[in-house]
Order: sequence, then structure tokens, then C-alpha cells
Amino acid sequence: MTDHITEPPVAPGRDDDTSRINGALVRLESALASRPGFGRATQSSETTLVDGVRCRSEEHGFAVDCDLPAGLGGTGTGPSPSVLMRAALGSCLAMGYLLRAARRGVAVQSIRVVVETDSAVAGMLRTDAAEPAGFLAVRYHVEIASDAPREDVVALVDEADRLSPMLDAVSRANHPVRSLSIVEGTR
Repeated sequence: MTDHITEPPVAPGRDDDTSRINGALVRLESALASRPGFGRATQSSETTLVDGVRCRSEEHGFAVDCDLPAGLGGTGTGPSPSVLMRAALGSCLAMGYLLRAARRGVAVQSIRVVVETDSAVAGMLRTDAAEPAGFLAVRYHVEIASDAPREDVVALVDEADRLSPMLDAVSRANHPVRSLSIVEGTR
């Protein structure tokens, strides 16, 4: 049996982690400054119903399964779309805070984001409902452990919030464009 030493997981704020993140941001900022149009892209995921209401979404070799709870006709074998949205927003914010901390040289020991949403099932199920189909409210709480001055932490959180793609997506009205293909089924 061979002994092997494994590195402990990299915690936010570790010097090599901060240096790696900051280096990546510096390279990207340089590319953005020197190459007009750099960083513009269209991304696409494909979602397929696989069993009942359970879906699988795939993109870049990653697969995410999604389901509804039994009360909504699912089997509860995966997170609901609402869970994924909250997770996407919370993850995007936490990552953004770490990116901005690394870029500003602010050491952080931990980052935690709690995302809460209010919704009304009637808005999703009834065409005559007064409530919207989506969220009635979205709130998030940020907890950052850092010995840096409070104003430095507040500044990096403010900057990261302004730069968060997911926070922008839930805050700004987007107007999705739909296309539809109807394929003749096999009988």
C-alpha cells in the first residue's frame, strides 16, 4: 500500500488561492482592455424531460437533474427549479465576493450567503390568480468572516453585487425570446 499525502481543501483567503484568483482576474481584465469584444459569448443548456416532471439539463459536460415535490406531481428525486435558482444566486454572490476580495487584497476566512424567496403556488397554477407565477420577493443575507476593516468588506460586497450576473438576472427585467418547434409524435 502506498502512502500518499493529500493537500487539505483550499479555504477562502489562503494566500495561494487568493494569488491564483487575483492572477486570473488580472489576465481577464488585460484581455478585456486589449481585445474589443473579448468575453462576449452565447451559452446554451439543453433540458429534457426524463421521467414524469423530472428533467435533466446538460451543458459543457455537466448534468443537473431537477424534479418537483410530490405535492406538485413530482417524485422529489431532485431539487426544484426554485432551489436551483436560489443556489445559483447564492453561489454567484459568494464566488463574486471571493473574487472581489482577492482582487482587492482583502483576506476572508469564510463566506456564507442565505437566499430566501417568497412565492404563491396559486400564481404558478391558476390563470386567474392575482399573484405572479414567479417570486413575490427575493432576499439575501451575506455573512463574511474577515479581519479587514469593515469599510473594505462593505466596498468589496457592494462591488461584487454590482458585477453579479445572477443578481442582475433576478433584478433586471429581461425579455426572453421564444422559438417553438412542434414535432409530429410517433404513434
